[in-house]
Amino acid sequence: MSTGPRVLIDTRWSPKRNPEKEEKRKSGVDPTMLTSLSTDKFYDSEETQKKRKIEEGKKKVRELDREEKDNPKWCVHFRQQEMFEDADNKLGIFPRTYFCEESAESHGKPVRKYFAVKRLDMFWKYYYRNKRDKHCYELMREDTQCHLYFDLEFSREANPDLDGESLVDHLLELIVEEFDTTPEIDSSKFNPKEHVIELDSTSATKFSRHLIIKLPDDQVFENNSHCAHFVRKLMSRVESRRGEDARCDALFLKKDLDDVERTETFIDLGVYTRNRVFRVYLSSKYSEKKDKPALRTTGRFWKSDDEEETFKKSLASAMSLTTEVKVISFEGVTHTSVLRGNVFQGYRTGSHLVRPASEFNGNSIGPCPRTAEFVCKDFNRWSGHGGAAVRSWTAFPEYGVLVLNLFGNRFCENIERSHRSNNVMFVVDFRESAYYQRCHDPDCRGTRGPWHELNEDVLDESHSLLKMLYERPSFEEIDDEELAVAVPTFDGFRDEEIAQLAATL
Repeated sequence: MSTGPRVLIDTRWSPKRNPEKEEKRKSGVDPTMLTSLSTDKFYDSEETQKKRKIEEGKKKVRELDREEKDNPKWCVHFRQQEMFEDADNKLGIFPRTYFCEESAESHGKPVRKYFAVKRLDMFWKYYYRNKRDKHCYELMREDTQCHLYFDLEFSREANPDLDGESLVDHLLELIVEEFDTTPEIDSSKFNPKEHVIELDSTSATKFSRHLIIKLPDDQVFENNSHCAHFVRKLMSRVESRRGEDARCDALFLKKDLDDVERTETFIDLGVYTRNRVFRVYLSSKYSEKKDKPALRTTGRFWKSDDEEETFKKSLASAMSLTTEVKVISFEGVTHTSVLRGNVFQGYRTGSHLVRPASEFNGNSIGPCPRTAEFVCKDFNRWSGHGGAAVRSWTAFPEYGVLVLNLFGNRFCENIERSHRSNNVMFVVDFRESAYYQRCHDPDCRGTRGPWHELNEDVLDESHSLLKMLYERPSFEEIDDEELAVAVPTFDGFRDEEIAQLAATL
């Protein structure tokens, strides 16, 4: 086999490496060409980037809207009943918790906004991160479960010698004793360090605390009327032991500085009404002065460094629970049986006043004279007429509703003129801080006018309605059977029926 001459390779004669050509060979791009290209060929202009961001934002909003429509987290309204109706109609919302928020949006008046919340964590983010001045309340909807809760307060000026914390401790001891005598409640595992949340908003003039008791093994009350039944039984026992037990004596205080006898109870018994709002952790009462203290935990019982956990733990309503619960209820108890619900009626003049004028500080116009005067003056103003006066009134204290039948001004918002013979009436709803018009005329039956805001100076008269439900101090005269007797309710009353009842005066 023949071979050619051998060829020897001398590395000294190998061609030199060219990095640019190697890069071109690997990438397929000539590096020398890159320097001649403008960056505008690869990047959008600033205007194009801005448009793209706007489009992306709109797309995200559309996606969130679709998600909210298919699976809503909450619904919001400025009227309580409208919020309830919307929440009930949206089948996907199944609200667990309700809230009410106060803000100043109308000439310094507090405006209420109502929430039906499906996810509590979503509301917490809104509440905690976006609101510096918090004025928020949980709303305990009628016939929904709740924990045992107390609103405790007294005037520090009228009771300078009292130690509020000692009163809370005395009350808690008496509550535990009441647990032991209540067969519907199992308190064998009760531990204040685990089951008692204490919130404080005491000011220089007023001692104020909220006590929320979450019973062991997820025991909850059927609604706050059953909670009220337990509290009234407790206070009945406390009243009967005055003079025998120093703790019971201590729970009765002076209301005003000039009072001689201690007749005011440490427990506010007016916080167990239907659809009750109850201030929540980190919130203060709305005030233009912005000096109201916010509710904060005392740390004397249950405590946590996590503010979200504290917020959730301190809610009195039990709708956020997802586990099965043991419901505490008492036979025959309803809101009206606990609150002694009645309809109070009266004429401004004549002898038909059901309750004497002396009970209303000598004012025969009824329990809310400043409210009645405001409605008449405001009606004259926006109707462009004059002479409005109250002929008769009907009060539904449990609902916070006052119906005023007027004469002297027959202007009707529905027909935009005065009726020839029939008078008009107004329904004042303190829960909504507003009033609206109804008519006795058959042509206007079923119609109602728009809401008109009440002046904040008259809102405190809602307490006058609640006072009509209580006859203090009468706990000694009430036995357990009387407490549980159900009286006729007004649960089925509609606006039309209220109007018809008021028209019979």
